[in-house]
Amino acid sequence: MTQRYILLPALLVAGTSFAQLANGVAARKNFRPVAPAREETISIPAQENDSRAGGDVVWSEDFANGLAGNNGVGAWTTSGPNGAIWRRKTTGPLGAYTAVTAIIQSTTAANGFMMFNSDSANCTWAGNTPTALPTDQFTNWEGSLESPTLDLSATPYVQLEFQQRMRYCCGDAPQYVEVSTDGGATWPSVFTAAPGVAVNTLTATQTFKVNLSCAIQGNPASVKIRFRHNADAGTSHYHWQVDDVKIVELYDHDLRVVSASVSDFDIDLASTYDSLRYTLYPYNQLRPLPLNMTVLNNSTMPQDGTVANFEVLNGATSVLNQDQSLGSFPLCPSEQKVGVNPSFTPPATAATYTVNYSITATDPDNTPADNTATASFGVSQYDYARDNGTIASYEDGAGDGSVLILGNVFYVHNAANLYAARVALNNGSEIGATIIAELRNVDADFTVIAESVELTIAQSMLGGNGSSNFTNVVFDPPVALDAGTDYMLTIHCYGNVRIGNSGTSDAQTSFIYYISPTQGEDWFYTTTTPMVRMSFNPSAGLEDMTMVSGAGLGQNMPNPSRGTTTIPYSLDKAANVAIELHDVSGKLVKRVNEGFRPAGSYRVNMSTFDLTEGLYLYTLRAGDATVTRRMSVER
Repeated sequence: MTQRYILLPALLVAGTSFAQLANGVAARKNFRPVAPAREETISIPAQENDSRAGGDVVWSEDFANGLAGNNGVGAWTTSGPNGAIWRRKTTGPLGAYTAVTAIIQSTTAANGFMMFNSDSANCTWAGNTPTALPTDQFTNWEGSLESPTLDLSATPYVQLEFQQRMRYCCGDAPQYVEVSTDGGATWPSVFTAAPGVAVNTLTATQTFKVNLSCAIQGNPASVKIRFRHNADAGTSHYHWQVDDVKIVELYDHDLRVVSASVSDFDIDLASTYDSLRYTLYPYNQLRPLPLNMTVLNNSTMPQDGTVANFEVLNGATSVLNQDQSLGSFPLCPSEQKVGVNPSFTPPATAATYTVNYSITATDPDNTPADNTATASFGVSQYDYARDNGTIASYEDGAGDGSVLILGNVFYVHNAANLYAARVALNNGSEIGATIIAELRNVDADFTVIAESVELTIAQSMLGGNGSSNFTNVVFDPPVALDAGTDYMLTIHCYGNVRIGNSGTSDAQTSFIYYISPTQGEDWFYTTTTPMVRMSFNPSAGLEDMTMVSGAGLGQNMPNPSRGTTTIPYSLDKAANVAIELHDVSGKLVKRVNEGFRPAGSYRVNMSTFDLTEGLYLYTLRAGDATVTRRMSVER
């Protein structure tokens, strides 16, 4: 079960890059779950004989003495209007939305660590009980934890390492590492401390590394480091815990794959959703994939003969093995982003593909374990997906039958007919509740283009955590999608319905229409991916067939029918076709002559407005084949 949800005030400013994305779609508010001194400059003493080697720790801090420091150099200070929120702690964070069990598991956590507990700061306290302020009274806190001034002139090629645990909500990540080379007068070098950390996700304890060589090259004799909780990010609560800070000398030869991806989506630059991460590409939407990696020269010197390699495997079979020569890799800038060139389009073969990324140079790497990375994507005959395939949690809105609509945006590269939405329904959904799929424009209002037939939820459609049970919600007739166009596909729930979640979405790419207790009904974005897929399968909805020789008859949709219903059928060979409807006494009440039909899959619409409520039998007569199923009619 997922946690209950509220909405926090994280409005994006109109006119920012978010507001320009993808055909001008308006930026949405974030949709988030809630969980119950004097400074002195001292040179760092050199090791004996002043001989250091790669991997040597040249300075460290474990916060055993808090701000007073336990580093052999000097005290730490706090700055910013809310710097006092930084405190030494030996217990985990506590607030209205956090629990002490979220404590950092750092190497020396037992002797203390530093924490910026903004959740606690946004609470009122009676005794030891935190009570959250109203969301419109939350403060976006600004505060920094600053190191003493360090003289790194004897070791100018270094990286900063520290252990951290964090959670933030509901704007951008507010955790930054900043570097000064003038004793703290200015802080020109800024690094995010939360790359790849999803909004409102409690991380495990992480070891974070930042190459400082380029940042300090101007004046390594007067370096300060600060951990800044940045109020401009628009984040109001949770926590940031930091411990075991080290400055470590670099090796002579150390290349690193910093990140690797099968997508290349940048919300600040994108004009469409083409380059989003799709976990499954159907045959008719295959196109060049923007495989890429970011590589780092984490060495003390330029690296010659540098080569980035991309390999794509289907099992043990290689379908791409491409080298990209980087030549001499300089120290500054120390990072480069490399992509496949020429482009790579996956084959139309259904499989899960593994992508291996690696970086090498002429000289052997001193730390080869970080020279590689892997990723994956899938190819399917018909499914177009952004989720990871198995239910990890679910969304049920308010859980009280109120409005719930949610789904994902998709980029359609090639024109195609959309036959169905495929949705994973979680255990606990109300049996007999109904859903429809809606295809929407990606515009300011997410205008509905087409609606599916109504589907009534049955027990057989449901699954729990780990389930990959998908149900088709059929468009009849199919919807023609235009090439080069963004669409949003949503599921609209009537009743208490639980939609599975799996995976992480970029901000402003998966959406939910939800009733906020403070902001009313509105569209919000969610970074937890709803398990809602496009299906280009012309047989969607025909899977559950009652078969006889030469013909198959599917369950009518919706069932019960409340006015019109669609009856699917299939033919193994050409035949004259009729659909007959009888009441339970055997009386013929309707007959639809389909005429001569070649082999294939079909649907027939039947009106039930003129029928009394109750059970009926419908029969497919196709040549010599006869097959019958039941339907019900409600008023």
